[in-house]
Amino acid sequence: MILSAQAEHSLSYSSHCLKQAIPLMVKYKMPITPLNYAIWYAYVSNKTPELNDALDKIIDEFKTCSHEHAKALFNQFLSSDDFALFYQLSGGFNDVVGKVHQDINEAINYSTEFNQTLQECHLKLKNADISQETGFDDVLDCVERLSDESATLQSRAQDFQNQLAQAYAEITDLKQELIRSKDKAQRDPLTGLLNRGKFDEDIKRFCKNNELAQVSVLTMIDIDHFKSFNDNFGHQKGDQVLRAVSAKLLKHVSSIGQVYRYGGEEFCFTAQFASISDMTNFTQLLRQTIAKLQIKKPNSDKVLSQVTASFGIAIKAKNSNPEQLIAKADKALYLAKEHGRNRIEIVEE
Repeated sequence: MILSAQAEHSLSYSSHCLKQAIPLMVKYKMPITPLNYAIWYAYVSNKTPELNDALDKIIDEFKTCSHEHAKALFNQFLSSDDFALFYQLSGGFNDVVGKVHQDINEAINYSTEFNQTLQECHLKLKNADISQETGFDDVLDCVERLSDESATLQSRAQDFQNQLAQAYAEITDLKQELIRSKDKAQRDPLTGLLNRGKFDEDIKRFCKNNELAQVSVLTMIDIDHFKSFNDNFGHQKGDQVLRAVSAKLLKHVSSIGQVYRYGGEEFCFTAQFASISDMTNFTQLLRQTIAKLQIKKPNSDKVLSQVTASFGIAIKAKNSNPEQLIAKADKALYLAKEHGRNRIEIVEE
């Protein structure tokens, strides 16, 4: 979802992207519409590289992006949820900023008025002749006026502080909504695990990071004979198996790495270990934990089937290439299936 754009992706980052988008629309002679705004927001945040490539090709060929092209890009790479959330959050952000700007102007204006009062009273006191009765009246008038103005200034300062506190709360809410939308966009709805899109983003950073632990791995996991679960017990049972396996993976892996639903009945995780032995022991324990899962007959303790999974592990090398690392893990997973399933195979890069 575009509004989750790496903040790492905070509200300030989102504002930065919005400000970058406008000059690009002007440069390529595109109307500043919510549709174009959403597309260029996604472009500058680099959330969807495929959209960036497609938009670059259109700009190279036509030197602009027509409404038809923009609509096609939106339909292909974004969604109505992206559009609605973008419109909502950008509008909300602009409303809050506008209100703060208004409050600041009011505070400045009243501050200017108070300074003018100070100057007038200063001049009046300087010229007051206390040898005359009117001189005392002038001094009293200044003191009374300054006292009243000071009280009003204090009250307005408190109001301004309250307004800023409210603005802070509103911006915090917007930021939290961005975080929630980002998390929702990165989660598989069935299992709650990080999804394939998030994996595609993270694996690039994982491969480039050479400051990881001594043994860093990508592990592919495939539920054995999953199709038979759906065929024999129905898709609801199949979904239960997916959720049960996901829960075990999340419980065991979350403390040492990230776990993803790669697609269908296939999962993967990246993790770090102190040694090959630690890695092997951990993965074997995880395999055994999954092998304890059972499919039972409804309203009965009768076991209909066991659940097992095959594991393919690729050990990351320095300056690892994502495609190569994934290919190695796939190869290891293939070997695990070929050698009987419910087992672990390891391939070093």
